[in-house]
Amino acid sequence: SSGINAEYGDMFEQYIIEFRDAFHKVCYAEADKFEDSKAEFIKKLPKRLEEIEKFIGAGPYALGERITYVDFLALEFLDIVAIFTPDHFKSGSVADYLNRMKNLPPMKKFYESEDCTHNSYPIMAPYATWPGWPNKE
Repeated sequence: SSGINAEYGDMFEQYIIEFRDAFHKVCYAEADKFEDSKAEFIKKLPKRLEEIEKFIGAGPYALGERITYVDFLALEFLDIVAIFTPDHFKSGSVADYLNRMKNLPPMKKFYESEDCTHNSYPIMAPYATWPGWPNKE
């Protein structure tokens, strides 16, 4: 069964990578195509989040009780999408998963620290159409 878990983890990893690639196409779209690209991405987002819910299942992590690198890959990416479109991450099992990951003691310490890159650097390259600059309110 560990082979099945490894295959399942690989499938989740590939899903996250494909999802990330689609997101990058939006962030780096030409300025005049950005709003249409963003709207198309957001239109497909509920279905993509449903797929992620299936991977997480009963959780608490993608492979059940055992946390793996795929969970951290998912955390990094889903956190960025949550910054891009926070309304889609206010509730639900993907939001719960994201919060569970961000509240792991070492991750919580990082997110609250000045070392957290979300606090000082853009998420994407500064020249991206959506660079994701930190919110400096």
